[in-house]
Amino acid sequence: MRKLFGYYRQFDELSPDEVSAELRARRDDERARDVVEQPALDLSGAAWHGPPHPEIVNAATFALRRAVNEYPDVGPLRQAIAASHDVDPARVVVGHGASELLRAAVRAVATGEVALVWPGWQWLPALVEEAGARPVPVERAEPGRTTVLTRPADPTGAVAALEPGDDWLIVDEALADFLPGGAEIVDHPRVIQVRSFSKAHAMAGFRVGYAIVGTGVELPLAPVLGVGAAAVAGALWAVENGAPGVARRREQVERERARLVDALGPRVVDGVGPYVWLEANAEALAAARIYVAPGSAWGSDRHVRVTLRDEAATTRLLAALGAA
Repeated sequence: MRKLFGYYRQFDELSPDEVSAELRARRDDERARDVVEQPALDLSGAAWHGPPHPEIVNAATFALRRAVNEYPDVGPLRQAIAASHDVDPARVVVGHGASELLRAAVRAVATGEVALVWPGWQWLPALVEEAGARPVPVERAEPGRTTVLTRPADPTGAVAALEPGDDWLIVDEALADFLPGGAEIVDHPRVIQVRSFSKAHAMAGFRVGYAIVGTGVELPLAPVLGVGAAAVAGALWAVENGAPGVARRREQVERERARLVDALGPRVVDGVGPYVWLEANAEALAAARIYVAPGSAWGSDRHVRVTLRDEAATTRLLAALGAA
């Protein structure tokens, strides 16, 4: 109590303005001595950083309230996907995300050696080995043996040419919506193109994706009892109404990528999509509380994968790289 009384007594002979100025000066001095820690910025994840369109959530919620005791009908979603790509609905397979569809496709067709266009989605080697085949990294698709490629590539953003041959070509196109002109659908009996709603539609938690296979091809890709009602409803809304949101996300990552290229030049590998393959040190960025995916996951200690976000995130990243 005596300390408290003494603290206020020192201001007895001062005017209110003088007291306020004195308190502000003390607080400014305290702040200058304190270490202010910036919040962490996580640019290492694969999913889109923001939520999906509210109507996607509404559609999913309504589906659960309407008939959660019944098996969902995936037919309308297949029809909508087919119409959006101008293909026969019989060529559309809906599954639990692009990852599970890729696993099913590799299991269905992989034998012996499988060429992996590398770098690509980091889990592809494990999926090939799980299927009993041996992954062989290659720089480009090689007609003549079963090949798996990521287009645009994760992490580099490279866009490989599609060259169908006599063997299977499995294309991981989870990032296809970020291609400026869209990704074409190939009409070939041994091409499987796998798409996702996780990135461009911000629906990673729904676990829904689809594959488009060649005419007349029947492979065990679809889950036995189908995809859940909420995921089907959300995906259907996204296919029918989600194009403007996809365009906004595509424009956002193009804008932020351009800022990095302008500032860092050749340190940024040329590409498209929400990831940037960048010459940088992951530990140095972590010291600035910016977390990225180390390039060692793809065999490079000189690079990191940065997931693009908004203007503020890019500004902070550039500041940290400048400091480094």
